[in-house]
Amino acid sequence: MFDRVDAWFARLEDVMAFQAIRQGLILTIPVLLVGSFSLIFLNLPIEPYREFLAGAPWFQGVLDTAYAATMGIFSLYVSVAIALRYASAYAERFGGFFTQGAPFAALAAYLMFVGFGSEAFDQVVLSTRSLFIAIVCGLVSSMLYCRIIRARKKRRLYGDSIDGVFNQAVEGLIPIAAVIAVFAVFETVATSLSGAGSIEELFFLGVSALFPLATPTCASGLLYLLMNNVMWFFGIHGGNMLDGVAQSIFVPGTAANAAALAAGGEPVQIVTKTFFDVFASIGGAGALLSLLIAILLFGRRRNVRRLSAFATVPMVFNISEIMMFGLPVVWNPALFVPFIIVPLVNMVVAYAAMAAGLVPPTIVDVSWTTPPIVGGYVATGSVAGAVLQVANLAIGAAIYLPFLRRYERLANERDCVEYRGLLRTFQEAEKSQRDVDLMQAPGALGAVARSLAEDIRRAVDDRALTLHYQPQFDATGNAVGAEALLRFEHPVYGPIYPPLVVELAQESDLLDDLERAVFDAALDDAAIVESLAAQGVLRSDFSVSVNATARMLQDETRVDFIIAAVRARSLGEGRVIVEATEREALRWDSGASDLLRRIADAGIPLAIDDFSMGRTSFQYLETSVFTVVKLDGTIAKGVMENERYAEIVSSITRLSEQLGFTVLAEYVETEEQRARLEALGCSYFQGYLYAPALPFDEMVERVSGRRV
Repeated sequence: MFDRVDAWFARLEDVMAFQAIRQGLILTIPVLLVGSFSLIFLNLPIEPYREFLAGAPWFQGVLDTAYAATMGIFSLYVSVAIALRYASAYAERFGGFFTQGAPFAALAAYLMFVGFGSEAFDQVVLSTRSLFIAIVCGLVSSMLYCRIIRARKKRRLYGDSIDGVFNQAVEGLIPIAAVIAVFAVFETVATSLSGAGSIEELFFLGVSALFPLATPTCASGLLYLLMNNVMWFFGIHGGNMLDGVAQSIFVPGTAANAAALAAGGEPVQIVTKTFFDVFASIGGAGALLSLLIAILLFGRRRNVRRLSAFATVPMVFNISEIMMFGLPVVWNPALFVPFIIVPLVNMVVAYAAMAAGLVPPTIVDVSWTTPPIVGGYVATGSVAGAVLQVANLAIGAAIYLPFLRRYERLANERDCVEYRGLLRTFQEAEKSQRDVDLMQAPGALGAVARSLAEDIRRAVDDRALTLHYQPQFDATGNAVGAEALLRFEHPVYGPIYPPLVVELAQESDLLDDLERAVFDAALDDAAIVESLAAQGVLRSDFSVSVNATARMLQDETRVDFIIAAVRARSLGEGRVIVEATEREALRWDSGASDLLRRIADAGIPLAIDDFSMGRTSFQYLETSVFTVVKLDGTIAKGVMENERYAEIVSSITRLSEQLGFTVLAEYVETEEQRARLEALGCSYFQGYLYAPALPFDEMVERVSGRRV
């Protein structure tokens, strides 16, 4: 059953409209952060701070202004963000157009639906109260705009001398006007027939009228929580919608309990507004503080944990908007069930505890920003109230956890699909030898490239990248060295294609740090090889080969680093071989040749990687500083089927006898291939016939037969 549900979730994730809602809500995170922290500082329940705030009206004014400009008009931001994301996705799928017109259309549609400009307009509707209206307006208006603009034939109305932005604006004129007209007609008809001042007011009255019960019982409390959280999940501010119900049915209960206690009686009203806030909806709608705890303790996705860290402080004060709209929880089908169930379970547990006399009913109205545990104690006047909150938090986290796991699995699967698309694009560019700028690519491709580049940066900083070593053998089968090969095991994508790691490191200006980290790790292992060779475990001339880009070999500072790093470990001559990769061609001037000569003179042999019959490869031999040539993999693998490749290998080996360098064949996979290459003059071999790339200890064990 869960597999079918997961498949349904995955299909829903692929719907453009759903993606636009999710991404639009995520886009508002900066606004949420500013607004949430402004709200915290406006409502901190600390008496000395409250006195300071009362004595510093200028500071309170700053906070009020910041809150009003962010959370006070949050629905407006959401409408614009969703419209922009939908239009961008639509343009990416069907071809570019003036996408910037969609947010304008959405803004106009939303303001009409909330009655902006009318006598009855109240600015409070621009906050989270009209969030559902904002989502609908942002999505529907953008859908209409995109379809109208795509259906119209493109015409050049103005000459090239006219500003292109002006032409784009004119292109969006008719679609924007059409969207505004549709929404204006709908607004006029709906308000005329209903007598309401706006669509938002009509919606507000309709939802409020759905609540049928009028007594504060357990059943009415469960219904109130159910409706409140269902509304919140779909972007409707349940608290505002049901405020009239709460004020008339549940708010008086706490005061009645306090009066009964003052008169010498016992509090009898369990279900109160404070009861909901303190024991059922801990951390806000959906009892999201339990989700936060589950993520911080057991979450596996780094970006979700970072967001949760941002949300921790506001959520301690029951401000859950960052988690609600940043994860997001709103419109997130994977979290719908626990979002609804956890507050209901919390209420049942708390109601049972109070009915059994284990915890006193609420007798004090506490500020909604009062932190958990403190709120439970103050509301009931008993430590049992604080204990009950802790129990409910634990129960809620336990309920959220399996759904969090499913959410992470679905998100990981989606990310893996996007990564495979990135890898395919890069490998196609690599095969055709064309330049590519992955981090600047549009849409999901560029997003996953930038995210992966950040993961690589973190791995470099944390020294989390690893090296595997592929052994190299001579014609008699003796191990003579090993090549260090970069490996990066991503927590979600698995092993990352090494050339892609290098490409993203270069695009993000991280290549220098990456190469230095690789050299440091390889030279540390080379020092161990030196010790093992002295003990007779490895051959005395066993070498470690390390790849270096042309940029590294042509920069004096980087060359100094290589030489100093080898000398700092007191490595013997020839212990480390530096391989010049073919990723970029080396520069051939006197300065570059001198740098290569410095490396060779320091007792560090140089090798040419992926040598072929091209002009660039032969230029490498002009300086006579290269002592090892590694055949291009295509040539080494092709000698079995292509006689021309065999002639190329034979020519290179004859040249090696004249110029004094050795030839190593990579990608040797069969005994027949090895024999053929040996017959053509190759002296050394590397490939799966002998061993794959292995962790250092396994490599040593493979070539020596002894454990390190």
